[in-house]
Amino acid sequence: MDLRETTVVTRISANIETEDFAAAAMLGERLIGEFEATELEICRADPEGGWTGYLVSVGYRTPPADGEDPAETLHRAAVPALFHFGLNAEFFEIHGTPETGQYGSYDAYDVPADGFTLYSLMASVGGTDPREPAYVTRHDFTPRAETDVISRVHLYVPTGDLRLAVDLCGRPATDLSASLVRISTDAGPCEAVLLSAFPALAGESGDEALSRVTREVTDRLSHVSMSVRAIHTALEDDPFSTEPG
Repeated sequence: MDLRETTVVTRISANIETEDFAAAAMLGERLIGEFEATELEICRADPEGGWTGYLVSVGYRTPPADGEDPAETLHRAAVPALFHFGLNAEFFEIHGTPETGQYGSYDAYDVPADGFTLYSLMASVGGTDPREPAYVTRHDFTPRAETDVISRVHLYVPTGDLRLAVDLCGRPATDLSASLVRISTDAGPCEAVLLSAFPALAGESGDEALSRVTREVTDRLSHVSMSVRAIHTALEDDPFSTEPG
C-alpha cells in the first residue's frame, strides 16, 4: 500500500451471523458501496472468541485538509460512519498524542444494524497492509489444532473496483476454504490475500502435511483467472512477516 503518512483510514467492523461466505461477501460489497471503501477484510469468527459467523471490516480514506491538525482529521474522517449508523459523535474519542501517534475510536456497544451488528469503529493514520500476518480459523468453525497447516495465497486482481474484486475472489476463496480474505486497492489493480487452515490427516507428519497442502492449494488455484503472486504454507500463524518473493 502506498498511503500518504497523513491519510486517515476509518475502519467499520461488523458481525453477520451466517456460515455462508457469499452472504458475508454481499455485506462487504454493500459497505464498500456505502462508504466508497478501499480495503476489505472478511474472516470467519474464532469459535472461542465470542462471535459466531463472519466478521466483516471495510476501510475508507480521508486526506487531511489544509491547516487541519491530526485530531481534527480523525474526527472529520469518522463523521460519515457516525452519521450513517446514528451514533453520537460526542462519544468518538481521540487517543494518544501528536508526538506518540493518535487514533480515534467509538465503542459501538454492539449496535444492531440492517442484518448485522456493528461492533467497532476506528480511525487511524495509514491503511492495512494486506501482507500483515493474521490468525486464521478453520473453514468449519471448529477449534484449531497445533498440527493444522496454514496456507496464505497472494493474488493480483485485474480490477481497481473493490466490489468487483470481492466477486472475482469468491471462487478462489471457496475453492481454498479460505477463512480470511483481505482485498485492497491503491488506485490500481486490487491485491488480495487468502488464508486457510487445513487439519492434518491421521498419522501424517508435519512435513507430509505441508507437502500435501501445498499440492492441494496449487491444484485448486490452477483454474484461477488471476495472477498468483505467491503461495506459502506453514505450521504456524505468523510465518509471513516478510515480503513474498
